Amino acid sequence: MYHPRALPSRIDCGVFNNTPSKVEFKAMKKLNFTCDCCRFKGTPTKQYPSSGLEFVSIKGQLKLLCIMCAQSQMLMRPVLSEGGVKEFNHGRLIYCPEIPQGKIICVVRDIFALGQYQKANPNRPLRRYVEELRESFVESLLSRCTNLPSLKISNNDLVGYASLYKYASPELIKNEKAVFGGIRYLPDEIVYGQLIKQWLQTSYTPLLK
Repeated sequence: MYHPRALPSRIDCGVFNNTPSKVEFKAMKKLNFTCDCCRFKGTPTKQYPSSGLEFVSIKGQLKLLCIMCAQSQMLMRPVLSEGGVKEFNHGRLIYCPEIPQGKIICVVRDIFALGQYQKANPNRPLRRYVEELRESFVESLLSRCTNLPSLKISNNDLVGYASLYKYASPELIKNEKAVFGGIRYLPDEIVYGQLIKQWLQTSYTPLLK
Protein backbone atom coordinates (compact mmCIF):
# COMPACT_ATOMS: atom_id res chain seq x y z
CA MET A 1 0.00 0.00 0.00
CA TYR A 2 2.76 2.45 0.89
CA HIS A 3 5.25 3.61 -1.71
CA PRO A 4 6.73 7.09 -2.37
CA ARG A 5 4.14 9.69 -3.35
CA ALA A 6 3.98 13.45 -3.81
CA LEU A 7 0.68 14.19 -2.12
CA PRO A 8 -0.21 17.81 -1.19
CA SER A 9 1.29 18.67 2.20
CA ARG A 10 -0.86 19.70 5.15
CA ILE A 11 1.77 21.95 6.70
CA ASP A 12 4.81 23.83 5.42
CA CYS A 13 7.47 21.43 6.75
CA GLY A 14 7.75 17.98 8.22
CA VAL A 15 8.32 18.59 11.94
CA PHE A 16 8.44 16.43 15.07
CA ASN A 17 6.52 18.85 17.29
CA ASN A 18 3.39 19.16 15.17
CA THR A 19 0.57 20.22 17.52
CA PRO A 20 -2.54 18.09 16.90
CA SER A 21 -6.04 19.46 17.37
CA LYS A 22 -8.17 18.03 20.19
CA VAL A 23 -9.98 15.82 17.69
CA GLU A 24 -6.70 14.61 16.18
CA PHE A 25 -5.19 13.90 19.60
CA LYS A 26 -8.27 11.90 20.59
CA ALA A 27 -8.00 9.90 17.35
CA MET A 28 -4.26 9.35 17.91
CA LYS A 29 -4.99 8.04 21.38
CA LYS A 30 -7.64 5.68 20.02
CA LEU A 31 -5.08 4.39 17.49
CA ASN A 32 -2.57 3.93 20.32
CA PHE A 33 -0.18 6.48 18.74
CA THR A 34 0.89 3.80 16.25
CA CYS A 35 2.05 4.48 12.69
CA ASP A 36 -0.11 2.66 10.15
CA CYS A 37 2.89 2.09 7.86
CA CYS A 38 5.88 1.08 10.02
CA ARG A 39 3.94 0.26 13.24
CA PHE A 40 6.18 2.55 15.31
CA LYS A 41 4.53 3.51 18.60
CA GLY A 42 4.90 7.12 19.64
CA THR A 43 5.08 8.29 23.25
CA PRO A 44 3.27 11.63 23.66
CA THR A 45 4.61 14.17 26.16
CA LYS A 46 3.50 17.63 27.21
CA GLN A 47 6.25 19.11 25.03
CA TYR A 48 5.60 16.74 22.09
CA PRO A 49 1.89 15.78 22.21
CA SER A 50 1.92 14.26 18.71
CA SER A 51 5.13 12.26 19.45
CA GLY A 52 6.25 12.72 15.86
CA LEU A 53 3.00 11.45 14.30
CA GLU A 54 0.47 13.09 12.01
CA PHE A 55 -2.59 12.32 9.92
CA VAL A 56 -2.13 12.12 6.15
CA SER A 57 -4.94 11.72 3.61
CA ILE A 58 -4.19 8.90 1.17
CA LYS A 59 -6.79 8.15 -1.47
CA GLY A 60 -9.45 9.83 0.64
CA GLN A 61 -8.58 7.94 3.83
CA LEU A 62 -6.85 9.48 6.84
CA LYS A 63 -3.84 7.47 7.97
CA LEU A 64 -1.81 8.06 11.12
CA LEU A 65 1.86 8.08 10.12
CA CYS A 66 5.16 8.83 11.81
CA ILE A 67 7.11 11.75 10.38
CA MET A 68 9.34 9.48 8.26
CA CYS A 69 6.45 7.55 6.73
CA ALA A 70 4.53 10.80 6.23
CA GLN A 71 7.49 12.24 4.30
CA SER A 72 7.51 9.17 2.05
CA GLN A 73 4.00 10.22 1.03
CA MET A 74 4.77 13.94 0.70
CA LEU A 75 8.18 13.97 -1.00
CA MET A 76 7.98 17.62 -2.06
CA ARG A 77 7.47 18.77 1.54
CA PRO A 78 10.78 19.71 3.20
CA VAL A 79 11.90 18.41 6.58
CA LEU A 80 12.82 21.01 9.18
CA SER A 81 16.23 19.84 10.38
CA GLU A 82 18.50 21.06 13.17
CA GLY A 83 18.99 24.82 13.10
CA GLY A 84 15.64 25.38 11.39
CA VAL A 85 16.96 24.52 7.93
CA LYS A 86 14.44 23.31 5.33
CA GLU A 87 15.82 20.15 3.74
CA PHE A 88 14.20 19.16 0.44
CA ASN A 89 16.54 16.24 -0.27
CA HIS A 90 15.55 14.36 2.86
CA GLY A 91 16.00 10.84 1.51
CA ARG A 92 16.87 8.55 -1.39
CA LEU A 93 14.81 6.36 -3.70
CA ILE A 94 15.54 2.67 -4.24
CA TYR A 95 13.90 -0.15 -6.15
CA CYS A 96 13.10 -2.80 -3.56
CA PRO A 97 9.70 -4.45 -4.11
CA GLU A 98 10.39 -7.36 -1.74
CA ILE A 99 10.69 -5.22 1.42
CA PRO A 100 7.65 -3.17 2.52
CA GLN A 101 8.11 0.58 2.93
CA GLY A 102 7.22 0.40 6.60
CA LYS A 103 9.82 -2.29 7.32
CA ILE A 104 12.58 -0.23 5.71
CA ILE A 105 11.72 2.83 7.78
CA CYS A 106 11.34 0.77 10.97
CA VAL A 107 14.82 -0.77 10.65
CA VAL A 108 16.50 2.42 9.43
CA ARG A 109 15.10 4.49 12.32
CA ASP A 110 16.37 1.92 14.85
CA ILE A 111 19.84 1.98 13.27
CA PHE A 112 19.92 5.79 13.27
CA ALA A 113 18.74 5.86 16.90
CA LEU A 114 21.41 3.37 17.98
CA GLY A 115 24.02 5.47 16.21
CA GLN A 116 22.95 8.64 18.01
CA TYR A 117 22.81 6.84 21.34
CA GLN A 118 26.33 5.54 20.82
CA LYS A 119 27.61 9.05 20.06
CA ALA A 120 26.17 10.33 23.33
CA ASN A 121 27.38 7.24 25.21
CA PRO A 122 30.69 6.19 23.57
CA ASN A 123 30.95 2.43 23.39
CA ARG A 124 33.40 0.78 21.00
CA PRO A 125 31.58 -2.58 20.61
CA LEU A 126 28.27 -0.78 20.05
CA ARG A 127 29.91 1.53 17.49
CA ARG A 128 31.19 -1.48 15.53
CA TYR A 129 27.75 -3.08 15.74
CA VAL A 130 26.04 0.06 14.41
CA GLU A 131 28.57 0.29 11.57
CA GLU A 132 27.84 -3.34 10.66
CA LEU A 133 24.12 -2.64 10.68
CA ARG A 134 24.55 0.39 8.43
CA GLU A 135 26.69 -1.59 6.02
CA SER A 136 24.49 -4.68 5.94
CA PHE A 137 21.18 -2.84 5.59
CA VAL A 138 21.41 0.84 4.65
CA GLU A 139 24.44 0.65 2.35
CA SER A 140 23.20 -2.61 0.88
CA LEU A 141 19.90 -1.01 -0.09
CA LEU A 142 21.59 2.04 -1.59
CA SER A 143 24.10 0.00 -3.60
CA ARG A 144 21.46 -2.10 -5.31
CA CYS A 145 20.01 0.78 -7.30
CA THR A 146 21.78 4.01 -8.20
CA ASN A 147 18.98 5.21 -10.45
CA LEU A 148 15.49 4.45 -11.71
CA PRO A 149 16.16 3.94 -15.44
CA SER A 150 12.62 3.04 -16.44
CA LEU A 151 11.44 6.42 -15.12
CA LYS A 152 14.53 8.23 -16.46
CA ILE A 153 15.38 9.52 -12.98
CA SER A 154 19.06 9.45 -12.06
CA ASN A 155 20.85 9.55 -8.69
CA ASN A 156 17.72 8.49 -6.82
CA ASP A 157 16.52 12.08 -7.28
CA LEU A 158 13.69 12.81 -4.87
CA VAL A 159 12.54 16.04 -6.50
CA GLY A 160 12.51 14.53 -9.99
CA TYR A 161 10.40 11.60 -8.88
CA ALA A 162 8.07 13.83 -6.87
CA SER A 163 7.52 16.08 -9.88
CA LEU A 164 6.86 13.09 -12.12
CA TYR A 165 4.29 11.77 -9.65
CA LYS A 166 2.69 15.16 -9.02
CA TYR A 167 2.10 15.86 -12.71
CA ALA A 168 1.28 12.30 -13.75
CA SER A 169 -1.91 11.73 -15.73
CA PRO A 170 -5.03 10.44 -13.93
CA GLU A 171 -4.61 7.13 -15.81
CA LEU A 172 -1.08 6.74 -14.46
CA ILE A 173 -2.10 7.53 -10.89
CA LYS A 174 -4.97 5.06 -11.21
CA ASN A 175 -2.38 2.37 -11.91
CA GLU A 176 0.23 3.74 -9.50
CA LYS A 177 0.80 0.39 -7.79
CA ALA A 178 1.91 -1.22 -11.04
CA VAL A 179 4.10 1.75 -12.00
CA PHE A 180 5.50 2.94 -8.66
CA GLY A 181 4.77 0.00 -6.36
CA GLY A 182 8.32 -1.37 -6.26
CA ILE A 183 9.98 1.94 -5.35
CA ARG A 184 10.86 2.70 -1.74
CA TYR A 185 11.91 5.76 0.27
CA LEU A 186 15.06 5.63 2.39
CA PRO A 187 15.29 8.51 4.93
CA ASP A 188 18.53 10.46 5.24
CA GLU A 189 20.28 9.97 8.60
CA ILE A 190 21.71 13.49 8.81
CA VAL A 191 18.49 15.30 7.85
CA TYR A 192 16.47 13.35 10.43
CA GLY A 193 19.17 13.65 13.13
CA GLN A 194 17.33 16.18 15.28
CA LEU A 195 14.06 14.26 15.02
CA ILE A 196 15.80 11.04 16.05
CA LYS A 197 17.18 12.84 19.13
CA GLN A 198 13.65 13.76 20.10
CA TRP A 199 12.47 10.17 19.67
CA LEU A 200 15.38 9.06 21.88
CA GLN A 201 13.94 11.31 24.59
CA THR A 202 10.45 9.86 24.21
CA SER A 203 9.61 6.55 22.52
CA TYR A 204 13.07 4.98 22.82
CA THR A 205 13.58 5.87 26.50
CA PRO A 206 12.15 2.58 27.92
CA LEU A 207 14.44 0.57 25.61
CA LEU A 208 17.57 2.41 26.70
CA LYS A 209 17.22 1.87 30.43
